[in-house]
Amino acid sequence: MTEIKDILGDIKGLDLESMIMAQEELDSKMKPQGSLGVLEKIAKKMAGIYGYPIEKIRKRCHIVASADNGIIEEGVSSCPVEYTRIVSEAMLNKIACIGIFTQRLGVEFNLIDVGMKTPIPRAYGNLYEKNIRRGTENFYKMPAMNRDECIRAIKVGIDIIAEKSDGVTVFSNGEMGIGNTTTSSAILYSFTKFDLDKIVGRGGGLSDLALIKKKMIIKEACNRYDTFNMEPIDIISHVGGLDIACMVGMYLGAVKHRKLMLVDGFISAVAAFTAYRIEPKVKDFILFTHMSEEPGMKVILDLFEEKAFLNLNMRLGEGTGAVLAYPILDCALDMLNGMKTPTAVYNLFK
Repeated sequence: MTEIKDILGDIKGLDLESMIMAQEELDSKMKPQGSLGVLEKIAKKMAGIYGYPIEKIRKRCHIVASADNGIIEEGVSSCPVEYTRIVSEAMLNKIACIGIFTQRLGVEFNLIDVGMKTPIPRAYGNLYEKNIRRGTENFYKMPAMNRDECIRAIKVGIDIIAEKSDGVTVFSNGEMGIGNTTTSSAILYSFTKFDLDKIVGRGGGLSDLALIKKKMIIKEACNRYDTFNMEPIDIISHVGGLDIACMVGMYLGAVKHRKLMLVDGFISAVAAFTAYRIEPKVKDFILFTHMSEEPGMKVILDLFEEKAFLNLNMRLGEGTGAVLAYPILDCALDMLNGMKTPTAVYNLFK
């Protein structure tokens, strides 16, 4: 992993002094200490990242990584491969869910073609054509990609954060890639070797028989390659996807440029955990937003000893859960900066 470590350079963790000052400010407000729960946690984490006092969020940026996965040849998805390109272009036209949400919430939206089998035929100002290869191999038959391709995809993610970081306060990410609940489950299984029933879900809506096959494919491939004894980049190379690799790069880029990254659902969380295994300080710069319906999400949260603060029974992907958290972040900072102390309130209204 030295290639990535060299790119990241010297990474600093949270600013503990600023976090202490934020906590003291929170405790001074006209409220019982800790009574605003997650909002206080968010404000404190943001102080650790950006320093104290904390400015308001100036700009929000959401980035979707799109790529195709050869593993769909094994029937692990209920959707055809064409959906990756079609839904990606629908996002760009603001008629897919994430496009609608980001427009409503005033969040800048970008999409990266990091590995789609078929390119988007029309030009868009917020489409980044960074295709590493036209879809991965079927990892049940051969490794999904080579190590160099994986590293290049990670670099795409790091570079997009570097490009956008000037002016952007908070980032969020999402993905589009038919078959990517299989690739993400295989990555998580490689890291943990936990019971597959706790890791593998139905994705886009598999039947019982297809779900059994999905678990079998993951188990057999990971055992054949012995991914359990590999470092993160090699795990992705063997059973992962280019979309996941790109998101790993986004998390690493967020640490490098000291930006908060909002974690969406299961696939986004697997990418976050993979990035954490490369650079442990990633944990300081992420915020888990919503509880995906995929079973592996609970595994990831337990590994991080974290909880997601939204539970809307969602499993769409795209980053739809993450962007819904932006107004909550705004409220957390407004609370920190706007609430008065009991003495100040008394003096105003005595």
